[in-house]
Amino acid sequence: MSQFLTMPEAAVHCGGVPSPETLYRLAREGHLPVRRIGRRLVISERLLDEWIDSVGDVRATEYPGASLKERPTDFLKREQAS
Repeated sequence: MSQFLTMPEAAVHCGGVPSPETLYRLAREGHLPVRRIGRRLVISERLLDEWIDSVGDVRATEYPGASLKERPTDFLKREQAS
C-alpha cells in the first residue's frame, strides 16, 4: 500500500523543488494527482514518483477529477442559486 504525503512532505520527497506552495498551485490547477482527506490535501507517494518521472512540462498533464478549482460546497451553492 502506498503512503500518503502532505504537500510539505511531498516537497521534501522531491528534494525541496518544487516548493509546497508550487505543489498546492499545481494541484489547484489539476496538474497533480491529489486527494483531499478531511481538510488535508495529500498525494500518494507512488503517484508522486510517477509524476516526477513523467516526461515533458508537468503543466501539460491533466488529472481528471483532481482539480481543486471547484469544491463540493461550490456545486451545492450553484444548485441552490438555480
